[in-house]
Amino acid sequence: MCQQMDFVTNTKVPEQPRDLRREHERVCSASMTSEQREETNGKRREAYKRKKCDANNKENEPGLPPLE
Repeated sequence: MCQQMDFVTNTKVPEQPRDLRREHERVCSASMTSEQREETNGKRREAYKRKKCDANNKENEPGLPPLE
């Protein structure tokens, strides 16, 4: 994937929608306050713990075939 240069601002111009989304996320995360960042990270950690707990519970439920 080759990106074109914007010669006015001397920055790379994203071509793909994925690149545009990543650039937007990068700008938003850079402009967050520390409180907003802590809140976002806390929600992310909670979701990760819930997901891990659900995976462990499914693994140990009787009646389900063992995971290999």
